Order: sequence, then structure tokens, then C-alpha cells
Amino acid sequence: MRTSLPTLLVGVVAKAAQVANFRAAQAPQTAGQALSAPARFMLLAEQTRDVEHGRPERAYALLRRYIVSTVGLTCVATPLLWIYMPSLVRLVYGAKYVPAANAFRVMLLAAALQLVFGWTKTFPVSIGRVGLRTAGQLLEVAALVPGVLVLGALYGATGAAGGVLAGSAVLAAFWTVGLTRLSRTGAAPA
Repeated sequence: MRTSLPTLLVGVVAKAAQVANFRAAQAPQTAGQALSAPARFMLLAEQTRDVEHGRPERAYALLRRYIVSTVGLTCVATPLLWIYMPSLVRLVYGAKYVPAANAFRVMLLAAALQLVFGWTKTFPVSIGRVGLRTAGQLLEVAALVPGVLVLGALYGATGAAGGVLAGSAVLAAFWTVGLTRLSRTGAAPA
């Protein structure tokens, strides 16, 4: 959903060149999802086992380690990638896509948030609260769709990337509040 839907929406409101720029600018997002997939699979297996064996505190401890690790990684990598993004775009995509460097930068911020909150795909399943995952995704889509449409129409690929960032920020806010509430109550599976 995070890659296909926004690309289709940009195609509705922007010119073909902006759609191409937006699609290329999704590279940080795609890379972050691919790099975090093994960790998310490990989280799913280990957290589910811990919860099933009555050790939800271990599931939360593993989650904290994931969050701290990804926050540390993004705090180091994001500023460097932001600075060198035009050069990286030129190197990987060629000079034709350098004008999309700002779209790449905005998408980099969305990818950083998505990396840190990548656990939201597995943790709700592990603790038996799948409805929380669905609620978070619905809120993300509710912010993403109008954000991509409006900002994409106004600012092309960079604006559409801003819409993706808005959706990611809404999901992050939902789960920051949700995780705080769950951990305060010591919530185990429902």
C-alpha cells in the first residue's frame, strides 16, 4: 500500500514526469522496508513465543531494543543521506533525476519513521491485538490519501512525498500513544 497507492494517486494529480520522480524517490522507503524485513520477522516469532509463554515483559524488552537500535541508526544515517542525497541521486539514477532530490529527501524522512515504527506490522499480531494494527493503518491511509492528492497537485513529487510523510507521522503518533497506554497497563494479549 505504501508504494503502489501513492504512485497511483500522484498519477491522478500530476504530470508524468512528476510521477516518475515520485516513483524514483520511493527508493529510500523501499530500501528501509527491505532492510527491516528480517528484523520484523524475528520480532514476530520471538515476541509471539514470549507472549504465548506468559512473558509479555520480554516481548516489550525486545521491542525497546528494536526501537532504540532503529532510532540510533536513523539519527546517524538520515542527516548524512540528506546532505548527500543530490549526489546519490545523480550516481544511482543519473542527472535526469537530480531535480527530484528534494522528493528523495522528504521520502527519506518518511522511510526513517517507517523504519523506527516497522514493529507496528508485527507487534499487534504478537500480542493478539490485530485490531490496533488495522486502526493504525486506517489512520495512516486517511492522512496519506488527501496528503498525496493535495500536496502532489500543488508541489509535484516533493509534495506527494510530503503526503507519504504525513501518513507515516500519523501512524507514528498513533503507535506512540498506543504503546505508552499498552505498556502502562501491562497489557498482555486480549
